[in-house]
Amino acid sequence: MARFEDYTWVSRLLGKALEGVLTVEEEERLRAWRSADARHEALYGRVMSGEFLAAKRAEWEKADRVAAYLQVRARCRARRRLRARRRLRTWRRVWGVAAAVLLVVGIGAYGLFAGMEKEEPLRVSKVEILPGSARAELILAGGERLVLGDEPVDSVWVQEGMEVRTTGEQLSYAGEGSGEALRYNVLRVPRGGEFAVELADGTLVRLNSDSELRYPVHFAGGERRVYLRGEGYFEVVKDARKPFVVEAGGMEVEVLGTTFNVSAYADEGAVATTLVEGAVRFSGESGGVELSPGEQGLADGAGAVTKREVDVNDYVAWQKGQFVFRHRTLEEVIRVVCRWYNVEAVFESAGAKGIYFTGNMRRYGDFEQVVRMLELTGGLDFRIEGRTIYIREKKNAF
Repeated sequence: MARFEDYTWVSRLLGKALEGVLTVEEEERLRAWRSADARHEALYGRVMSGEFLAAKRAEWEKADRVAAYLQVRARCRARRRLRARRRLRTWRRVWGVAAAVLLVVGIGAYGLFAGMEKEEPLRVSKVEILPGSARAELILAGGERLVLGDEPVDSVWVQEGMEVRTTGEQLSYAGEGSGEALRYNVLRVPRGGEFAVELADGTLVRLNSDSELRYPVHFAGGERRVYLRGEGYFEVVKDARKPFVVEAGGMEVEVLGTTFNVSAYADEGAVATTLVEGAVRFSGESGGVELSPGEQGLADGAGAVTKREVDVNDYVAWQKGQFVFRHRTLEEVIRVVCRWYNVEAVFESAGAKGIYFTGNMRRYGDFEQVVRMLELTGGLDFRIEGRTIYIREKKNAF
């Protein structure tokens, strides 16, 4: 079975062929692909035909344009850091030859090549499932609750002598603060959300879905201590006089100034600290380890601590807009995907949980496209009903 990446480059070349803007090298590559298989040539003829373009325009005419607009708007908010303006310009080029190109590439490689693979269509109910976006709840020390991220409107207020500013995707604190007593705020990110906070010392923390950070409005005393549930990416400002400490899942990560990721989801069964740069000590009641860049500290449910070398990008790519999985079980992959898209999963075949998956996916991509990529591992059948995805092994799979 061909890989999704193979489909993607072909669909892009077909789109450029429709526009008549192929380079010489691209023409040669497309020609070689056409000659490699009779089905390729047949597909090329169908895509380039007037009937195909007319059919795709007809599909667009039948679409619910209001729903499409709302979907694009929601996605653009979620992708502000990922050059959403360029994506909006693409959507505006709907008519003429540009419309045909968008329909060829935009429908995804799956729709374009469905007939070649002879796979059953993904069974999907009519519930729109969007990727996560910047949203959170801020619980102030006094108990007041503020909803953040629904609209990109800046606001400023003063708390404990600190200027607090919020934008559509980040909260920040500035100033000296007042008093020695520590007053804690809680930033809570739901499933299907993400948010960032710049703490009083300038440290930046990016929180992943279903995560929570408890932190003082301003730091006092001889250390900077915060409490994490879920996952956070930390860029800690160096201060030799005040070490920075993250408590998560019964473990501690102590640093002076560095960049690292901490994952402490209760359903993962382990706490993991992955070091990007600098140095940290990862410790618990049963001992600890010193980490160097490119190493990951792991603490299992019993508190036993080990370390190993890893590809750091696999564990921090989420805050760059990507899912990166390397030899992860489908059960592990599905947990990550469900948190981000705020859906539930039901394994109808226990054996499906242990199937291994390796691949990269856009974190802000369509949910159905993500599911399609998982289906390409082979031998699996996915069914989406409402906000629940059902997974089972195919009978007579090969």
